Amino acid sequence: MSTAVPEPAYRQEEPPKDASPGRPGAGTVTVQARIDAGFARELLELDAPVLGLSSVSELVREGLRLLHRQARERAMAAAYDDFYGGETAPVSEITAALWAEEG
Repeated sequence: MSTAVPEPAYRQEEPPKDASPGRPGAGTVTVQARIDAGFARELLELDAPVLGLSSVSELVREGLRLLHRQARERAMAAAYDDFYGGETAPVSEITAALWAEEG
């Protein structure tokens, strides 16, 4: 039986010397992932120029931001569903009137 400790999926980087604790970007983390070489080539050659991104790091950061946003939206939707117990949320009289006029 092995007692080796698994390597973490990320590595905490030391913050720059001039970084203050409350400043955004005061520290970074390196995250690694293996992806198919063909997919990596498509990302760099086709997708990056369309998105105005110039490096693998920019592609990865933007991808992670999109995943994070999607996760937050799903969490919010689940919390909404939990709060209303699966029922339709009540609509104010003003909102109901505005939608009635459009129909």
